[in-house]
Amino acid sequence: MDTSEVHDAIERIGRLSTIPVVLGRIMDATKDPSASPRQLYDIISHDPALAERVISMANSTFFRHAGRVCDIEQAILLLGYEHIRNIAVSMSVVMMFSKRSDVNTKQFWAHSYEVAFISAMVAESTTIVSPAEAFLTGLLHDIGRLIFYLMHREQYLRLLGTDDLLEQESAIFGCDHALAGSWLSQKSHMPREQVLAIRYHHAPSKATEFRDLTSVVSLSEVLSRRFSPKIEDDGIWTGEHDALLLELSLGNDDIADIGERLAGEEQELHKFLELV
Repeated sequence: MDTSEVHDAIERIGRLSTIPVVLGRIMDATKDPSASPRQLYDIISHDPALAERVISMANSTFFRHAGRVCDIEQAILLLGYEHIRNIAVSMSVVMMFSKRSDVNTKQFWAHSYEVAFISAMVAESTTIVSPAEAFLTGLLHDIGRLIFYLMHREQYLRLLGTDDLLEQESAIFGCDHALAGSWLSQKSHMPREQVLAIRYHHAPSKATEFRDLTSVVSLSEVLSRRFSPKIEDDGIWTGEHDALLLELSLGNDDIADIGERLAGEEQELHKFLELV
């Protein structure tokens, strides 16, 4: 198979959902330095399904305002522009796939949410990138795997749990999920930092731009496997990750604290999966 089939699948995903239109409007608004929070409110509030999911996510304990957010306008006031933008983008992309949800996609999102949560905690501990930005990127880092799953479900399921997943993906689809995910995120008008972090999350040293964000997500993926191993994990610990721990000044106590906080997030994970 060559990559043209992957590009065709990405086109089909876009045609089957109106969400990329909403996502494009959100990203255009947030890229405009003169845009106001009111413009983002107008976009989200005119999509009731997206508004409902944004409010639900805003009430997550992760966003520090559990049970206090009642509407989009309040969410913007309480959480701020960046948080609301990233929640809206996250939910928009998740909703692109919601009609094709099954137990395997729920397990996929469970892994993705764990990486998102860990990414935000690492970002919070190191202060090199925004926790909200890290959460968004962690949630979407493996979106390319979902493309492959939708293309050839049974064949792709047989690859799960293998340590040479990237090589097998390239042999079957002509590219690995990191590259496919970057194509989808670019087509969905996501910021360049997300596109490149998705592209290089398995090889952060190759990222020539936004390396900090890429490194946070890459480290978080392998920590997810360490904390809560499951067949959907695909992060392989390498010497590069040992170097990242030193570079980010993360010690054993920091890692243990993140693991404990992740264990306490199980209820929020269930809430997230109900949105898919």
